[in-house]
Amino acid sequence: MHARFWISAVALAFATPTQAQPSEAAFTARLHRIAVQLQLPGFSAAVVRDGRIVYRHQEGVADRGSGAPVKANSLFGIASVTKSMTGIILSQLEAEGRIRLDDPLLAYPLNTGWHPPEGIGDPNITLGDVLSMSAGGRPGETYFYNGARFNLLSGVFDKISGMESPQSYVVQNRQRILRPLGMTDTMTGYQKDSPLAARAVRRYEAVASATGWNYIERPYDWDAAYPASGLISTIDDLAKYAAALDRNALIGQAAYDRLTTPRNGHPYGFGWFTQSSVGTRLHWVFGYGQAESALFLRVPDKKLTFIFLANADTPSALAQLDYAEVLRQPFGLAFFDGWVAGGEAIDFDRSLAEVARAIGTKPAPMVIEQLLDEALLQAFRARMTGQGGDRAVALAELLARVAPERFARPDVYMLRLLSNVTSPALAPMARQLLARFDLDADRRPVVPLWGGEALQKMGDGAGAMKLYALLCDRDGFDDEPMKAQACERLGTHEIAGGQLEVGRRHLWHSARISRNMNDSVEFRRKLALVADAKR
Repeated sequence: MHARFWISAVALAFATPTQAQPSEAAFTARLHRIAVQLQLPGFSAAVVRDGRIVYRHQEGVADRGSGAPVKANSLFGIASVTKSMTGIILSQLEAEGRIRLDDPLLAYPLNTGWHPPEGIGDPNITLGDVLSMSAGGRPGETYFYNGARFNLLSGVFDKISGMESPQSYVVQNRQRILRPLGMTDTMTGYQKDSPLAARAVRRYEAVASATGWNYIERPYDWDAAYPASGLISTIDDLAKYAAALDRNALIGQAAYDRLTTPRNGHPYGFGWFTQSSVGTRLHWVFGYGQAESALFLRVPDKKLTFIFLANADTPSALAQLDYAEVLRQPFGLAFFDGWVAGGEAIDFDRSLAEVARAIGTKPAPMVIEQLLDEALLQAFRARMTGQGGDRAVALAELLARVAPERFARPDVYMLRLLSNVTSPALAPMARQLLARFDLDADRRPVVPLWGGEALQKMGDGAGAMKLYALLCDRDGFDDEPMKAQACERLGTHEIAGGQLEVGRRHLWHSARISRNMNDSVEFRRKLALVADAKR
Protein backbone atom coordinates (compact mmCIF):
# COMPACT_ATOMS: atom_id res chain seq x y z
CA MET A 1 0.00 0.00 0.00
CA HIS A 2 1.39 3.36 -1.01
CA ALA A 3 -0.09 6.06 1.17
CA ARG A 4 -0.69 9.53 -0.19
CA PHE A 5 0.40 12.38 2.04
CA TRP A 6 -0.83 15.93 2.31
CA ILE A 7 1.65 17.99 4.31
CA SER A 8 0.52 21.15 6.03
CA ALA A 9 2.32 22.63 9.00
CA VAL A 10 1.20 25.92 10.45
CA ALA A 11 2.93 27.82 13.25
CA LEU A 12 0.29 29.71 15.22
CA ALA A 13 2.72 31.41 17.58
CA PHE A 14 6.42 31.55 18.24
CA ALA A 15 8.33 30.34 21.28
CA THR A 16 10.62 32.58 23.24
CA PRO A 17 14.29 32.39 22.20
CA THR A 18 15.28 30.90 25.58
CA GLN A 19 13.45 27.64 24.89
CA ALA A 20 14.38 24.93 22.40
CA GLN A 21 12.34 24.85 19.24
CA PRO A 22 13.44 23.07 16.08
CA SER A 23 12.84 24.60 12.70
CA GLU A 24 9.31 23.89 11.60
CA ALA A 25 10.46 22.17 8.42
CA ALA A 26 12.98 19.96 10.22
CA PHE A 27 10.45 18.76 12.78
CA THR A 28 7.83 18.14 10.10
CA ALA A 29 10.38 16.13 8.12
CA ARG A 30 11.08 13.94 11.17
CA LEU A 31 7.38 13.21 11.66
CA HIS A 32 6.85 12.57 7.95
CA ARG A 33 9.74 10.13 7.71
CA ILE A 34 8.37 7.99 10.57
CA ALA A 35 4.91 8.03 8.99
CA VAL A 36 6.36 6.82 5.69
CA GLN A 37 8.20 3.97 7.42
CA LEU A 38 4.92 2.84 8.96
CA GLN A 39 2.89 3.75 5.85
CA LEU A 40 0.45 5.42 8.22
CA PRO A 41 -2.90 6.22 6.66
CA GLY A 42 -2.96 9.57 8.47
CA PHE A 43 -2.09 11.50 11.62
CA SER A 44 -2.35 14.88 13.28
CA ALA A 45 0.09 16.43 15.74
CA ALA A 46 0.54 19.63 17.71
CA VAL A 47 2.78 21.26 20.28
CA VAL A 48 1.15 23.40 22.96
CA ARG A 49 3.25 25.90 24.90
CA ASP A 50 1.87 28.18 27.62
CA GLY A 51 -1.67 27.32 26.61
CA ARG A 52 -1.23 28.09 22.89
CA ILE A 53 -0.68 25.83 19.90
CA VAL A 54 2.76 26.82 18.61
CA TYR A 55 3.07 24.07 16.00
CA ARG A 56 0.59 21.87 14.22
CA HIS A 57 0.79 19.46 11.36
CA GLN A 58 -1.45 16.88 9.76
CA GLU A 59 -0.92 14.61 6.81
CA GLY A 60 -2.28 11.51 5.14
CA VAL A 61 -5.83 10.38 4.59
CA ALA A 62 -8.83 10.27 6.86
CA ASP A 63 -10.42 7.75 4.51
CA ARG A 64 -8.32 5.46 2.32
CA GLY A 65 -11.32 4.68 0.14
CA SER A 66 -12.14 8.24 -0.88
CA GLY A 67 -8.68 9.72 -0.38
CA ALA A 68 -10.15 12.49 1.80
CA PRO A 69 -7.27 14.12 3.69
CA VAL A 70 -6.87 14.46 7.42
CA LYS A 71 -7.92 17.97 8.40
CA ALA A 72 -7.06 20.18 11.33
CA ASN A 73 -10.50 19.48 12.86
CA SER A 74 -10.59 15.72 12.21
CA LEU A 75 -11.70 13.57 15.13
CA PHE A 76 -9.61 10.56 16.26
CA GLY A 77 -10.18 7.91 18.88
CA ILE A 78 -7.92 8.75 21.82
CA ALA A 79 -8.31 5.38 23.58
CA SER A 80 -6.48 5.32 26.93
CA VAL A 81 -5.68 9.04 26.96
CA THR A 82 -9.14 8.99 28.57
CA LYS A 83 -7.52 7.41 31.66
CA SER A 84 -5.77 10.66 32.53
CA MET A 85 -9.16 12.36 32.75
CA THR A 86 -10.51 9.54 34.91
CA GLY A 87 -7.71 10.15 37.40
CA ILE A 88 -8.57 13.85 37.50
CA ILE A 89 -12.29 13.17 38.02
CA LEU A 90 -11.59 10.77 40.91
CA SER A 91 -9.28 13.36 42.44
CA GLN A 92 -12.12 15.90 42.26
CA LEU A 93 -14.54 13.43 43.86
CA GLU A 94 -12.10 12.73 46.68
CA ALA A 95 -11.63 16.46 47.30
CA GLU A 96 -15.43 16.74 47.58
CA GLY A 97 -15.46 13.98 50.21
CA ARG A 98 -17.54 11.64 48.06
CA ILE A 99 -14.94 8.87 47.71
CA ARG A 100 -11.51 7.91 49.03
CA LEU A 101 -8.89 6.27 46.87
CA ASP A 102 -8.26 3.94 49.81
CA ASP A 103 -11.85 2.63 49.56
CA PRO A 104 -12.14 -1.07 48.68
CA LEU A 105 -13.15 -1.58 45.06
CA LEU A 106 -15.92 -3.97 46.14
CA ALA A 107 -17.56 -1.20 48.20
CA TYR A 108 -18.91 0.01 44.85
CA PRO A 109 -21.19 -1.72 42.33
CA LEU A 110 -19.55 -4.45 40.26
CA ASN A 111 -20.90 -5.31 36.83
CA THR A 112 -20.02 -9.00 36.62
CA GLY A 113 -21.10 -9.12 32.98
CA TRP A 114 -18.19 -6.83 32.14
CA HIS A 115 -15.81 -8.05 34.82
CA PRO A 116 -15.85 -11.75 35.72
CA PRO A 117 -15.14 -12.03 39.46
CA GLU A 118 -12.35 -14.50 38.65
CA GLY A 119 -10.31 -11.54 37.39
CA ILE A 120 -10.34 -9.92 40.84
CA GLY A 121 -7.71 -11.83 42.76
CA ASP A 122 -8.09 -10.07 46.11
CA PRO A 123 -11.23 -8.56 47.71
CA ASN A 124 -9.06 -5.91 49.41
CA ILE A 125 -8.09 -4.19 46.15
CA THR A 126 -8.67 -0.46 46.51
CA LEU A 127 -9.73 2.20 44.03
CA GLY A 128 -6.16 3.51 44.16
CA ASP A 129 -4.80 0.06 43.30
CA VAL A 130 -6.88 -0.01 40.13
CA LEU A 131 -6.11 3.61 39.28
CA SER A 132 -2.37 2.98 39.69
CA MET A 133 -2.25 -0.26 37.64
CA SER A 134 -1.35 -2.26 40.74
CA ALA A 135 -4.53 -4.32 41.25
CA GLY A 136 -3.01 -7.62 40.08
CA GLY A 137 -0.37 -9.83 41.61
CA ARG A 138 0.33 -8.30 45.04
CA PRO A 139 -2.29 -5.51 45.24
CA GLY A 140 -0.78 -2.09 45.74
CA GLU A 141 2.72 -3.41 45.07
CA THR A 142 2.82 -5.19 41.73
CA TYR A 143 2.64 -2.87 38.73
CA PHE A 144 1.38 -4.22 35.44
CA TYR A 145 -0.38 -2.13 32.83
CA ASN A 146 -3.86 -3.53 32.20
CA GLY A 147 -6.05 -1.19 30.23
CA ALA A 148 -9.26 -3.19 30.54
CA ARG A 149 -8.94 -3.58 34.33
CA PHE A 150 -9.26 0.21 34.61
CA ASN A 151 -12.96 -0.22 33.82
CA LEU A 152 -13.44 -1.82 37.23
CA LEU A 153 -13.72 1.82 38.32
CA SER A 154 -17.06 2.10 36.53
CA GLY A 155 -18.87 1.17 39.75
CA VAL A 156 -17.68 4.41 41.34
CA PHE A 157 -19.39 6.41 38.62
CA ASP A 158 -22.54 4.27 38.88
CA LYS A 159 -22.80 5.11 42.58
CA ILE A 160 -21.94 8.80 42.20
CA SER A 161 -24.22 9.39 39.21
CA GLY A 162 -27.08 7.17 40.34
CA MET A 163 -27.22 5.42 36.98
CA GLU A 164 -25.67 2.41 35.31
CA SER A 165 -22.55 2.26 33.18
CA PRO A 166 -21.51 3.41 30.72
CA GLN A 167 -23.76 6.47 30.87
CA SER A 168 -22.64 7.15 34.45
CA TYR A 169 -19.08 7.83 33.32
CA VAL A 170 -20.21 9.83 30.30
CA VAL A 171 -22.23 12.15 32.55
CA GLN A 172 -19.34 12.77 34.94
CA ASN A 173 -16.80 13.35 32.19
CA ARG A 174 -19.04 15.82 30.42
CA GLN A 175 -19.84 17.70 33.64
CA ARG A 176 -16.31 17.83 34.97
CA ILE A 177 -14.02 17.93 31.92
CA LEU A 178 -15.60 18.49 28.53
CA ARG A 179 -18.14 21.23 29.26
CA PRO A 180 -16.01 23.33 31.65
CA LEU A 181 -13.17 23.36 29.12
CA GLY A 182 -15.38 24.00 26.10
CA MET A 183 -14.35 20.73 24.45
CA THR A 184 -17.31 20.83 22.10
CA ASP A 185 -15.63 18.75 19.38
CA THR A 186 -15.26 15.63 21.54
CA MET A 187 -17.63 12.66 21.32
CA THR A 188 -18.15 10.35 24.32
CA GLY A 189 -18.13 7.30 22.10
CA TYR A 190 -19.08 7.14 18.45
CA GLN A 191 -22.59 8.46 17.93
CA LYS A 192 -23.39 8.07 14.26
CA ASP A 193 -26.20 10.63 14.44
CA SER A 194 -23.95 13.33 15.89
CA PRO A 195 -22.88 16.18 13.58
CA LEU A 196 -19.32 15.41 14.71
CA ALA A 197 -19.42 11.90 13.26
CA ALA A 198 -18.83 13.18 9.73
CA ARG A 199 -15.43 14.51 10.84
CA ALA A 200 -14.30 11.27 12.48
CA VAL A 201 -11.46 9.59 10.59
CA ARG A 202 -11.74 6.01 9.39
CA ARG A 203 -9.85 3.54 11.56
CA TYR A 204 -7.22 1.06 10.31
CA GLU A 205 -5.54 -1.95 11.88
CA ALA A 206 -2.29 -3.31 10.45
CA VAL A 207 -2.38 -7.06 9.84
CA ALA A 208 0.86 -8.97 9.38
CA SER A 209 1.68 -9.66 5.74
CA ALA A 210 4.73 -10.92 3.86
CA THR A 211 4.09 -8.50 1.01
CA GLY A 212 4.11 -5.06 2.62
CA TRP A 213 1.81 -3.07 4.87
CA ASN A 214 -1.74 -4.37 5.01
CA TYR A 215 -4.15 -2.00 6.76
CA ILE A 216 -7.71 -3.24 7.33
CA GLU A 217 -10.50 -0.80 8.07
CA ARG A 218 -12.26 -1.35 11.40
CA PRO A 219 -15.60 0.21 12.33
CA TYR A 220 -16.24 2.29 15.42
CA ASP A 221 -17.73 -0.40 17.63
CA TRP A 222 -18.39 1.59 20.81
CA ASP A 223 -21.02 4.25 21.43
CA ALA A 224 -20.01 5.49 24.88
CA ALA A 225 -16.94 6.43 26.88
CA TYR A 226 -15.65 4.41 29.84
CA PRO A 227 -13.11 5.03 32.62
CA ALA A 228 -10.46 3.29 30.51
CA SER A 229 -11.14 4.70 27.06
CA GLY A 230 -13.71 5.72 24.50
CA LEU A 231 -13.39 9.45 23.83
CA ILE A 232 -13.10 10.64 20.21
CA SER A 233 -11.53 14.07 19.99
CA THR A 234 -9.54 16.65 18.04
CA ILE A 235 -6.16 18.29 18.38
CA ASP A 236 -7.78 21.60 19.35
CA ASP A 237 -9.93 20.09 22.10
CA LEU A 238 -6.94 18.25 23.56
CA ALA A 239 -4.99 21.50 23.39
CA LYS A 240 -7.68 23.01 25.62
CA TYR A 241 -7.14 20.12 28.02
CA ALA A 242 -3.37 20.73 28.00
CA ALA A 243 -3.87 24.43 28.68
CA ALA A 244 -6.22 23.65 31.59
CA LEU A 245 -3.59 21.40 33.16
CA ASP A 246 -0.99 24.14 32.80
CA ARG A 247 -3.12 26.61 34.73
CA ASN A 248 -4.48 24.09 37.30
CA ALA A 249 -8.03 24.73 36.12
CA LEU A 250 -9.29 21.19 36.86
CA ILE A 251 -7.45 20.31 40.07
CA GLY A 252 -4.95 22.13 42.23
CA GLN A 253 -1.19 21.70 41.96
CA ALA A 254 -0.97 19.48 45.05
CA ALA A 255 -3.66 17.15 43.68
CA TYR A 256 -1.96 17.03 40.28
CA ASP A 257 1.37 16.25 41.93
CA ARG A 258 -0.27 13.37 43.76
CA LEU A 259 -1.68 11.95 40.51
CA THR A 260 1.69 12.12 38.80
CA THR A 261 3.86 10.80 41.64
CA PRO A 262 5.11 7.24 40.98
CA ARG A 263 3.43 4.68 43.24
CA ASN A 264 5.56 2.26 45.26
CA GLY A 265 8.56 2.75 43.02
CA HIS A 266 6.53 2.03 39.88
CA PRO A 267 6.42 4.25 36.76
CA TYR A 268 2.70 4.94 37.08
CA GLY A 269 0.85 7.32 39.35
CA PHE A 270 -2.95 7.62 39.37
CA GLY A 271 -3.89 7.51 35.68
CA TRP A 272 -0.57 8.96 34.49
CA PHE A 273 2.86 7.66 33.57
CA THR A 274 5.65 9.70 35.07
CA GLN A 275 9.37 9.59 34.32
CA SER A 276 12.48 11.73 33.98
CA SER A 277 14.74 11.90 30.93
CA VAL A 278 17.99 13.91 30.75
CA GLY A 279 16.90 15.65 33.93
CA THR A 280 13.47 16.63 32.60
CA ARG A 281 10.19 15.56 34.20
CA LEU A 282 7.68 13.98 31.81
CA HIS A 283 4.04 13.16 32.50
CA TRP A 284 2.17 11.28 29.81
CA VAL A 285 -0.52 8.87 28.78
CA PHE A 286 -0.94 6.96 25.56
CA GLY A 287 -3.77 5.47 23.54
CA TYR A 288 -3.60 2.09 21.82
CA GLY A 289 -6.85 0.90 20.35
CA GLN A 290 -7.55 -1.77 17.80
CA ALA A 291 -7.13 0.81 15.06
CA GLU A 292 -5.91 4.08 16.58
CA SER A 293 -2.90 5.51 18.39
CA ALA A 294 -2.56 8.56 20.60
CA LEU A 295 0.07 10.23 22.75
CA PHE A 296 -0.41 13.08 25.21
CA LEU A 297 3.04 14.03 26.52
CA ARG A 298 3.54 16.87 29.02
CA VAL A 299 6.75 18.60 30.04
CA PRO A 300 5.15 20.32 33.06
CA ASP A 301 8.10 22.45 34.08
CA LYS A 302 8.10 24.08 30.64
CA LYS A 303 4.30 24.14 30.22
CA LEU A 304 4.90 22.23 27.00
CA THR A 305 2.69 19.44 25.62
CA PHE A 306 2.95 17.22 22.55
CA ILE A 307 -0.29 15.79 21.16
CA PHE A 308 -0.23 13.02 18.57
CA LEU A 309 -3.26 11.26 17.03
CA ALA A 310 -3.26 8.61 14.29
CA ASN A 311 -5.99 6.58 12.62
CA ALA A 312 -4.02 3.32 12.82
CA ASP A 313 -2.68 1.12 15.59
CA THR A 314 0.94 0.93 14.42
CA PRO A 315 2.59 3.84 16.31
CA SER A 316 1.42 2.41 19.64
CA ALA A 317 1.82 -1.23 18.63
CA LEU A 318 5.45 -0.50 17.80
CA ALA A 319 6.18 1.43 20.98
CA GLN A 320 5.11 -1.05 23.71
CA LEU A 321 4.45 1.91 26.01
CA ASP A 322 3.01 -0.34 28.73
CA TYR A 323 6.59 -0.58 29.96
CA ALA A 324 6.82 3.11 30.67
CA GLU A 325 9.39 4.66 28.34
CA VAL A 326 7.78 7.34 26.24
CA LEU A 327 10.91 7.79 24.10
CA ARG A 328 10.19 4.40 22.53
CA GLN A 329 7.31 6.04 20.68
CA PRO A 330 9.25 7.49 17.71
CA PHE A 331 7.00 10.52 17.27
CA GLY A 332 7.37 11.25 20.99
CA LEU A 333 11.16 10.90 20.75
CA ALA A 334 11.22 13.29 17.79
CA PHE A 335 9.34 15.85 19.88
CA PHE A 336 11.47 15.43 22.99
CA ASP A 337 14.75 15.48 21.09
CA GLY A 338 13.82 18.51 18.99
CA TRP A 339 11.75 20.62 21.40
CA VAL A 340 13.36 19.80 24.75
CA ALA A 341 16.87 18.42 24.19
CA GLY A 342 17.63 20.57 21.14
CA GLY A 343 18.88 17.63 19.07
CA GLU A 344 18.75 16.88 15.37
CA ALA A 345 17.57 13.83 13.46
CA ILE A 346 19.96 11.17 12.22
CA ASP A 347 19.38 10.35 8.55
CA PHE A 348 18.72 6.64 8.83
CA ASP A 349 17.83 6.36 5.14
CA ARG A 350 21.53 6.44 4.24
CA SER A 351 23.78 3.39 4.04
CA LEU A 352 24.72 1.76 7.30
CA ALA A 353 28.34 2.87 6.88
CA GLU A 354 27.20 6.49 6.53
CA VAL A 355 24.91 6.14 9.54
CA ALA A 356 27.79 4.74 11.60
CA ARG A 357 30.04 7.66 10.60
CA ALA A 358 27.33 10.18 11.48
CA ILE A 359 26.78 8.57 14.89
CA GLY A 360 30.45 8.24 15.77
CA THR A 361 32.08 5.93 18.28
CA LYS A 362 30.82 7.74 21.39
CA PRO A 363 27.35 9.04 20.50
CA ALA A 364 25.42 11.43 22.71
CA PRO A 365 22.58 9.93 24.82
CA MET A 366 19.79 11.18 22.54
CA VAL A 367 21.59 9.81 19.49
CA ILE A 368 21.65 6.39 21.17
CA GLU A 369 17.91 6.73 21.79
CA GLN A 370 17.38 7.44 18.09
CA LEU A 371 19.45 4.40 17.12
CA LEU A 372 17.50 2.13 19.45
CA ASP A 373 14.17 3.46 18.18
CA GLU A 374 15.25 2.94 14.57
CA ALA A 375 16.32 -0.65 15.28
CA LEU A 376 12.97 -1.33 16.97
CA LEU A 377 11.13 0.33 14.10
CA GLN A 378 12.85 -1.85 11.50
CA ALA A 379 12.27 -4.98 13.60
CA PHE A 380 8.59 -4.07 13.80
CA ARG A 381 8.46 -3.55 10.03
CA ALA A 382 10.00 -6.98 9.58
CA ARG A 383 7.34 -8.60 11.78
CA MET A 384 4.50 -6.81 10.02
CA THR A 385 5.66 -6.72 6.39
CA GLY A 386 8.59 -9.07 5.92
CA GLN A 387 10.75 -6.02 5.14
CA GLY A 388 13.56 -4.46 7.17
CA GLY A 389 14.78 -7.57 8.99
CA ASP A 390 18.39 -7.37 7.81
CA ARG A 391 18.45 -3.67 8.54
CA ALA A 392 17.17 -4.30 12.06
CA VAL A 393 19.95 -6.82 12.73
CA ALA A 394 22.61 -4.44 11.37
CA LEU A 395 21.30 -1.56 13.49
CA ALA A 396 21.21 -3.76 16.60
CA GLU A 397 24.81 -4.81 15.96
CA LEU A 398 25.79 -1.15 15.54
CA LEU A 399 24.07 -0.35 18.83
CA ALA A 400 26.06 -3.15 20.51
CA ARG A 401 29.30 -1.62 19.21
CA VAL A 402 28.72 2.01 20.13
CA ALA A 403 26.62 1.59 23.30
CA PRO A 404 27.39 -1.79 24.89
CA GLU A 405 26.28 -0.39 28.23
CA ARG A 406 22.67 -0.57 27.00
CA PHE A 407 22.97 -4.37 27.17
CA ALA A 408 24.28 -4.25 30.74
CA ARG A 409 21.11 -3.07 32.45
CA PRO A 410 17.63 -4.65 32.68
CA ASP A 411 15.93 -2.73 29.88
CA VAL A 412 12.81 -4.50 28.57
CA TYR A 413 12.98 -2.61 25.27
CA MET A 414 16.44 -4.02 24.60
CA LEU A 415 14.99 -7.43 25.45
CA ARG A 416 12.18 -6.77 22.97
CA LEU A 417 14.71 -5.95 20.26
CA LEU A 418 16.68 -9.15 20.90
CA SER A 419 13.49 -11.22 20.91
CA ASN A 420 12.99 -10.08 17.30
CA VAL A 421 16.50 -10.04 15.83
CA THR A 422 19.43 -12.36 16.23
CA SER A 423 22.93 -12.89 14.93
CA PRO A 424 26.09 -14.58 16.27
CA ALA A 425 27.41 -11.14 17.20
CA LEU A 426 24.34 -10.41 19.35
CA ALA A 427 24.12 -13.74 21.21
CA PRO A 428 26.63 -12.78 23.96
CA MET A 429 24.88 -9.44 24.41
CA ALA A 430 21.52 -11.17 24.71
CA ARG A 431 22.77 -13.50 27.42
CA GLN A 432 24.40 -10.58 29.24
CA LEU A 433 21.13 -8.67 29.10
CA LEU A 434 19.06 -11.60 30.38
CA ALA A 435 21.46 -12.05 33.30
CA ARG A 436 20.72 -8.49 34.42
CA PHE A 437 17.07 -9.26 35.20
CA ASP A 438 16.23 -10.55 38.68
CA LEU A 439 13.64 -13.09 37.66
CA ASP A 440 12.81 -13.92 41.27
CA ALA A 441 11.82 -10.33 42.04
CA ASP A 442 10.83 -8.88 38.65
CA ARG A 443 7.08 -9.40 38.33
CA ARG A 444 6.73 -8.11 34.78
CA PRO A 445 5.41 -10.93 32.56
CA VAL A 446 7.20 -9.47 29.56
CA VAL A 447 10.62 -10.39 30.97
CA PRO A 448 10.24 -14.20 30.85
CA LEU A 449 8.12 -14.02 27.70
CA TRP A 450 10.50 -11.92 25.61
CA GLY A 451 13.48 -13.57 27.27
CA GLY A 452 12.13 -16.94 26.18
CA GLU A 453 11.64 -15.69 22.65
CA ALA A 454 15.23 -14.40 22.57
CA LEU A 455 16.55 -17.77 23.77
CA GLN A 456 14.48 -19.61 21.17
CA LYS A 457 16.02 -17.45 18.45
CA MET A 458 19.44 -18.47 19.74
CA GLY A 459 18.45 -22.14 19.59
CA ASP A 460 18.10 -22.61 23.35
CA GLY A 461 14.66 -24.19 23.47
CA ALA A 462 15.17 -25.73 26.92
CA GLY A 463 16.15 -22.36 28.39
CA ALA A 464 13.13 -20.74 26.76
CA MET A 465 10.75 -23.30 28.27
CA LYS A 466 12.18 -22.64 31.73
CA LEU A 467 11.32 -18.97 31.35
CA TYR A 468 7.84 -19.75 30.00
CA ALA A 469 7.29 -22.07 32.97
CA LEU A 470 8.31 -19.29 35.35
CA LEU A 471 5.68 -17.00 33.87
CA CYS A 472 2.98 -19.64 33.52
CA ASP A 473 3.32 -21.13 37.00
CA ARG A 474 3.91 -17.89 38.91
CA ASP A 475 0.98 -16.60 40.95
CA GLY A 476 -0.68 -13.39 39.81
CA PHE A 477 -1.45 -11.84 36.43
CA ASP A 478 -3.90 -14.63 35.66
CA ASP A 479 -5.83 -12.34 33.34
CA GLU A 480 -2.81 -11.29 31.27
CA PRO A 481 -2.43 -12.36 27.62
CA MET A 482 1.33 -12.79 28.02
CA LYS A 483 0.81 -15.40 30.69
CA ALA A 484 -1.65 -17.14 28.37
CA GLN A 485 0.94 -17.17 25.57
CA ALA A 486 3.60 -18.67 27.84
CA CYS A 487 1.25 -21.37 29.13
CA GLU A 488 0.21 -22.35 25.61
CA ARG A 489 3.78 -22.52 24.33
CA LEU A 490 4.89 -24.53 27.33
CA GLY A 491 1.93 -26.91 27.18
CA THR A 492 2.33 -27.50 23.46
CA HIS A 493 6.04 -28.26 23.94
CA GLU A 494 5.32 -30.66 26.80
CA ILE A 495 2.66 -32.56 24.88
CA ALA A 496 4.96 -32.85 21.86
CA GLY A 497 7.56 -34.37 24.21
CA GLY A 498 5.12 -36.91 25.63
CA GLN A 499 4.35 -35.07 28.90
CA LEU A 500 0.61 -35.23 28.33
CA GLU A 501 -0.75 -34.61 31.82
CA VAL A 502 1.35 -31.58 32.67
CA GLY A 503 0.97 -30.28 29.11
CA ARG A 504 -2.82 -30.46 29.35
CA ARG A 505 -2.71 -28.56 32.66
CA HIS A 506 -0.73 -25.74 31.11
CA LEU A 507 -2.98 -25.58 28.03
CA TRP A 508 -6.03 -25.56 30.29
CA HIS A 509 -4.49 -22.74 32.33
CA SER A 510 -4.07 -20.75 29.13
CA ALA A 511 -7.67 -21.51 28.15
CA ARG A 512 -9.00 -20.31 31.52
CA ILE A 513 -7.09 -17.06 31.20
CA SER A 514 -8.75 -16.49 27.81
CA ARG A 515 -12.12 -17.21 29.39
CA ASN A 516 -11.45 -14.70 32.18
CA MET A 517 -10.65 -12.16 29.46
CA ASN A 518 -14.03 -12.86 27.80
CA ASP A 519 -12.22 -14.15 24.69
CA SER A 520 -14.54 -17.00 23.76
CA VAL A 521 -12.83 -17.66 20.41
CA GLU A 522 -9.44 -18.25 22.04
CA PHE A 523 -11.06 -20.26 24.83
CA ARG A 524 -12.67 -22.66 22.34
CA ARG A 525 -9.47 -22.97 20.30
CA LYS A 526 -7.42 -23.87 23.35
CA LEU A 527 -10.12 -26.20 24.65
CA ALA A 528 -9.83 -28.08 21.35
CA LEU A 529 -6.05 -28.37 21.87
CA VAL A 530 -6.64 -29.91 25.29
CA ALA A 531 -9.19 -32.33 23.84
CA ASP A 532 -6.81 -33.38 21.05
CA ALA A 533 -3.96 -34.17 23.47
CA LYS A 534 -4.48 -37.94 23.69
CA ARG A 535 -2.20 -40.88 24.19
